[in-house]
Parts: sequence; structure tokens; C-alpha cells
Amino acid sequence: MSTAFPSGVDRNSGSAAKVTIRRGIVYATPGGDELRGDFYAPAESGPYPIIIAAPGGGWLASDPGGLRYWGEFLARNGLAMFAIQYRASATERTYPDAVCDVLSAIQFVRANAGELGGNIDTQRIGLLGSSAGAHVAALAALAWDAPQFANRAPKNAHTDVDVHVKLLAGVYGVYDMFAHWQREIADFSQASGRRTECFLGTAPYSDRQLYFDASPISHVRYATNKLPVFVTYGTADGVVDSGSQSEPFLRALKQAGHIVRECPVDGAGHFWFSDEGPDEPASFASFLAPHLLRFLKRHI
Repeated sequence: MSTAFPSGVDRNSGSAAKVTIRRGIVYATPGGDELRGDFYAPAESGPYPIIIAAPGGGWLASDPGGLRYWGEFLARNGLAMFAIQYRASATERTYPDAVCDVLSAIQFVRANAGELGGNIDTQRIGLLGSSAGAHVAALAALAWDAPQFANRAPKNAHTDVDVHVKLLAGVYGVYDMFAHWQREIADFSQASGRRTECFLGTAPYSDRQLYFDASPISHVRYATNKLPVFVTYGTADGVVDSGSQSEPFLRALKQAGHIVRECPVDGAGHFWFSDEGPDEPASFASFLAPHLLRFLKRHI
């Protein structure tokens, strides 16, 4: 696999004056397609921990730029971020590829910390995701050793690098694929409109096991309960229902013995995590920011 590190380093002015940003870093080339990420780092010397972040997009798209506010915010507060693109499609199945891409990003960061240009502590890596990104990040954190992910192909230069992470933070994520499909079928009469079906390539009544295996809640177990998990969601989310997603996921995590922090955001719907900046006064993101930062710093 070829690795590309852009030579330019952006140093933003204003609120991000103490942040070093490098965009468009190629971290994997599955099937010859380049997957890229944006790296945000504190300007001061480290070593500092790093959060690998997966954006939302309904498994149809994955734009690292949607996490730029949070990359700058975390970097200003002493944590690096690598916001990644993962395989997504509006028409083709991309499971388990998207999850494998998150694992590849962990391995890339751990194997290339020096080349990234920041003083990264490779033993302190966490995962963050929003919406569909929370789904793939949760699977990477909880089910990294499942055959569909552990035996992924094609192999790359970092396949044997450790993929364990220190924590997981999920923002209005999908954690039960069958429950999400049941909500989608009420809104979309055609299979092409159901994002779960597109992502997994079939309906649940054709392959119930697939929907079980692709659900993070199915992989909550005693064996992984050393992983601290932060779960936040909007109480007025009409896209991903917290009552059938975040809340059951939290309950399972607690029953399995995980350290869990729950942060419901009163009145929030969907999309605000990427649409709003954590420094925007009176925003949902500004409410979340101190709670998320406290969790990350305490557990990474």
C-alpha cells in the first residue's frame, strides 16, 4: 500500500490558531481506491492521545470535512483527531468494508505516528463516530475480533498491527440494525430507500443472522467490558430513534459491566453534531462539548 502525506501544513487563524491541520492523508487503498483522512493536532509538543473519528452519512457517504469543528476543538484541548473517509455507497453493499476501514485507520495511525507529523501516543487511541459513523466505529471497537472483520481482505502493510482502542464515543448512532430497518420500512416502500438494506445488501427476512452480526449491540460482552463508552443522542431525533438505538445499547453496556457515560441532549434532532460548532453559543454542540471532552480526557 502506498502512503501519501501532503507536504502542506495548514495553520488556521482565529479560533483554531493553535491547531495544526493536514488534509487528504491516504491511509488505505482497498481495491486500489484511496481512502483519506484529515489530521488535527495540538500545536504544542506531545505526546498526546488521538481520536480516530468516523463521520455520519447514512452509509451513503463519508466526508471527513463534516468533523472539522470537532477536530479543531479537540486539538485546541490537547487531543489529536484523525477524521476518516470509509467506503460508502448509495447502491452497493459496503458491509463489512466500512468497519474494516476503521480498523485499517487504527493500524495506520499506530504504524505511522511519526510520519503524521505529530507526537502521538499510540497506546492512547480512541474511536468517535456519529450516526452511521457511530455504527461502524462501535463495531470496530467491540467486534474487531469477529471473523468478518478480523479476516478482512485485501491485506495491507499494517494488517498485523494491534487494533485495540482505549474508548468509544458514539453520537446518535445506529446500534441495532434490525430495529432501524423496522423504522425505515415504515417510511420507505422501496428497498432502495432503506439505508440498512443498501448497506447490508439484503432484507433481514432474507438473512436474519447478517443483521444480528452487523449490530453493535450484539457484540456487547463481558470480554470487552474494560472499554469505556460514551453515548449521546438528541431526545427529538426523527432519523435515528434513541428509544430503539442508544437507550437499549446503553442498557446492554451497563449490564455487561462497561464504564458508561450517557449524555442525552434535550430537544436535539439529527445532524447537529456536524452542522454546529462546539464553540457556537447556545448550540446543542456547545452543550455536548464539555461532557464529551471530560470523558475523553478521563478515559484515554
